[in-house]
Amino acid sequence: MAVKITDTCISCGACIDECPVEAIVDDDENPTGAEIYYVYADKCVECVGHHDEPACMEACPTEDCIVMDV
Repeated sequence: MAVKITDTCISCGACIDECPVEAIVDDDENPTGAEIYYVYADKCVECVGHHDEPACMEACPTEDCIVMDV
């Protein structure tokens, strides 16, 4: 499982800076072409064992920008 960035993202960059495995890229590098940050699910480790919740979620200044992808 991985996290997903929603369309409420404000593109602040906090999640990119905190991701320990560099799974998050900005809109310029989004492989889907969408103008939103993107999480490579195959790289995301949800920071298991390192945080109470994923580091990107802890760093995000919004409440609903980063969610668990089901």
